[in-house]
Amino acid sequence: MRQVFLENGVLVVHNVAQPHLDERSILVSIHYSFISSGTEAATVANAKQSTLFHNVPHKIKAVLQSLAQNGVEGTQALIRSKLKGTLQALGYSCSGKVIAVGSKVTKFRPGDFVACAGAGWANHADVVCIPENLAVAIQNESMVKYASITTIGAIALQGVRRAQVQLGEIVAVVGLGLLGQITVELLKNSGCVVIGIDFLEDRLALAKELGADYVFTSSDQVQKEIEFITKHKGVDCTIITAATESSEVVQAVMEYTRRKGRVVVVGDVGLHLQRNPLYKKEIDFLISCSYGPGRYDTAYELDGRDYPYDYVRWTENRNMEAIVSLIQNKKLAVAKLATQEFHIEDVAKAYEEIKAKRALGVILKYTPKSDISFIPAVKKPFKDKNIVFPFFTQKQMVRVGFIGAGGFAQVKLLPIVSKVEGVKIAAIVDANVTNAENTSRTYGAAVSLVNDTELFTKDIIDAVVIASPHIFHCDQIIEALEHGKAVFVEKPMVTTFDQHEKLSAFLKKNPTAPFCVDYNRSFAPFIQKIKWELVSRKTPVMIHYRMNSGYIPGSHWVQTDMGAGRLIGEACHIFDLFCFLTGSQPVSVSAEAIKPLSDNLFPTDNFTVQISFKDGSVCSLLYTALGHSGLGKEYMEVFYDGKSIVMDDYKVLKGYGVSHSFNETMAFQDKGHELILNKFFTGLRSEQRTMPISLERLHTVSELTLIIDKLVCQGGGEKQF
Repeated sequence: MRQVFLENGVLVVHNVAQPHLDERSILVSIHYSFISSGTEAATVANAKQSTLFHNVPHKIKAVLQSLAQNGVEGTQALIRSKLKGTLQALGYSCSGKVIAVGSKVTKFRPGDFVACAGAGWANHADVVCIPENLAVAIQNESMVKYASITTIGAIALQGVRRAQVQLGEIVAVVGLGLLGQITVELLKNSGCVVIGIDFLEDRLALAKELGADYVFTSSDQVQKEIEFITKHKGVDCTIITAATESSEVVQAVMEYTRRKGRVVVVGDVGLHLQRNPLYKKEIDFLISCSYGPGRYDTAYELDGRDYPYDYVRWTENRNMEAIVSLIQNKKLAVAKLATQEFHIEDVAKAYEEIKAKRALGVILKYTPKSDISFIPAVKKPFKDKNIVFPFFTQKQMVRVGFIGAGGFAQVKLLPIVSKVEGVKIAAIVDANVTNAENTSRTYGAAVSLVNDTELFTKDIIDAVVIASPHIFHCDQIIEALEHGKAVFVEKPMVTTFDQHEKLSAFLKKNPTAPFCVDYNRSFAPFIQKIKWELVSRKTPVMIHYRMNSGYIPGSHWVQTDMGAGRLIGEACHIFDLFCFLTGSQPVSVSAEAIKPLSDNLFPTDNFTVQISFKDGSVCSLLYTALGHSGLGKEYMEVFYDGKSIVMDDYKVLKGYGVSHSFNETMAFQDKGHELILNKFFTGLRSEQRTMPISLERLHTVSELTLIIDKLVCQGGGEKQF
């Protein structure tokens, strides 16, 4: 399908993969999309200014922060992606016809016409995937074209709602661009006396045509004119829809807004406010956030959780419905706001019209082809037979596909894999089309996809690295192995007991499967040195590990069902590390978790666990999100044979009672990512296909993690393993 992007500041149309449909979204074949003269024009202009030498101090600061967080390899990867140029998706308001709906969608059916909203979703593209709460139905098919402006209309409507205008009030609208003109119309529909203010004469004339009672240029005369109109009281409310970095606009409107009046900022303006006359007049200063309540709330937008109608009358979705209703009832003169129309292939001309201020908004037209349809990816049941996994010679190139190109994959996994000898990154799969395309370009992958099934069924890869949200790992592991692909999965292996049983049963039938989980800590140089010292120990070992992990809010995907929480998602590293260092099997476990008085803290973020091993060793983990970041994240103490070892954040290693040569300090952390990945790909070429971690240990760590998670979620307890 075709999609509009910004590439190194230039508008381009690329053919990309059709977006993947998830259970709470709809797929829409776009008929029209709307280009606004405000947000999108500014995005294009800013992109052209964003050169390598633009804002150098900020870039230096960003590099230093990245070095501290991601190390040299991760920082180099981020810089490389910037230097190679990235695609930026454009568009946030469109309309078209539904071609498929997710399994949990209730409001729409294929064939419905809808208006769509949301940057990153409602793109300028042939097909878009839209969360259910960011789409509204269009009853009148003849209005599909004009309904493409719905998103911009909802932004203007939310500004009017924030203003809480009443019938007969005098309201000034400052900035008569697209948002300003719609605001004028909405205010007239509300029975207000409207004053329009702008410095362009043609915009003043249009505002007058759309119903403004008075229009003035932005000059010193405005205040005097308003004084006479309002009988020297000032306007009841001012809505700012202008776009400027200056704060002068805000200060000016304070002068002609009445005492105890209201000022609402909808546009992007400077906000360096002076105390007077804001204080003297006791003016209410309000900010209007985009389309309305629900915007930027992932539970509302992505999970489809609507706000109760009785308590939140006007959500972003209901604001969109109101705009569509006004358009269908011809209460908004959209035809006067969008006077030009271009085909998607002529998108550069469309933006040029806006840049030259010859149009407030432009409609992009699409010609839906008969072949634009939704063909669901059917996961065919694999026949229960022996799976043949290929062997690789020393000279054979191993083609690797990545599922998931998020932050961790970008700064850790992809840079390492790209440097492994005899390995080529051949394909990138990511639910975000733009991210898949950008990552493919950075690493020279020939294929970018949004659906993992297509990756397995085509002969384009030999091995896969899975770095998707945690809940998908189990099924993706099995599907990849069923198709004879080697699998390296970013932890965790599974997120539930059902998944554990399912994957364990599969691996039991296929014990030679080339499979590894990224439990990298045991491959860190410091941990390897500690293990070497422990090999000849005569007593059980006592280990205490502390993870000062930092706070992550409940809205973050890691804390949801997608991530299964931080105990399953991260603490599993340390349970594997304990198994590695003791070289023994766990026999019992006890856990305690905090009992928070509010819902902003999570037991699986703040717990202690003690594990007893068959050889008599005891290991404990304190995991907390309550600490200060300056302390460092990971700290371990090891006690055995009258000796002690301290490992501080994979930067400092110090032994007591061991050789002085044991001590070591590193400038940057090395947590073993590179070594485990190299061992995985080396193992694919060995005759025995030796994997870095045994299946027995992977099974043990998986079960142990799930048991501890269950204990912690119930507040604590003990269990024999």
